[in-house]
Amino acid sequence: MSEEIFERVPIPKAKRIFDIIMVFTLVVILSPLIFLIILWIFVEQIIIPASRGSIFYCETRISAARLFKFYKFRIFKQKIVDRERKKHSCIHTKPLEGNIKNLTYYGRFLKQIYMDELPQLINVIRGDMTLVGPRPTNVEVSDQIKKLGDYTKEKMVCGITGSFQAQKGGRGNQRKLDEDYINYVASNPGWKVVIKDLKIIFKTIQTIFKAEGI
Repeated sequence: MSEEIFERVPIPKAKRIFDIIMVFTLVVILSPLIFLIILWIFVEQIIIPASRGSIFYCETRISAARLFKFYKFRIFKQKIVDRERKKHSCIHTKPLEGNIKNLTYYGRFLKQIYMDELPQLINVIRGDMTLVGPRPTNVEVSDQIKKLGDYTKEKMVCGITGSFQAQKGGRGNQRKLDEDYINYVASNPGWKVVIKDLKIIFKTIQTIFKAEGI
């Protein structure tokens, strides 16, 4: 289908400024944690051969109908990533997370507290993503959901977290929650969007501290 069937929603200037300020604030606050994560990764790779590989996991995803390089800390053993890339054009990470043997030891911890997503702060600085918005999907999943009439990944820049991710536990319909958020951004001034983003970020932090994963 052509993109004329939906209207793209631009990011308000206040939301973009908020993103930049929050990213640099988070980097300062979390810098000791980031250092410890990277140190743990290096130490584990020295001790456990199966954990060795690249620090980051990178794949192509969709945000505002545009392809971009999406970054995470690699939580899977490198051989699992290499195997899946040989078998599939797009890696579906959620099923892989269900088997603990696929994960590094640090990966098992990071995925529970959402910290494997930290490198996406780079994506926010670059403008590929925003802090709050629909979660980006890979090309294959994006094509599938568009066939179902879901253009939430096309309408606006995607986020690190969103309304659905902030309420871990399967409550609510992800598409409806994403569409409601997009409509809110489209119909409200930037300062109201920033307040809504703060509420979603606060809920996300609560979920992180419960260590339920998102």
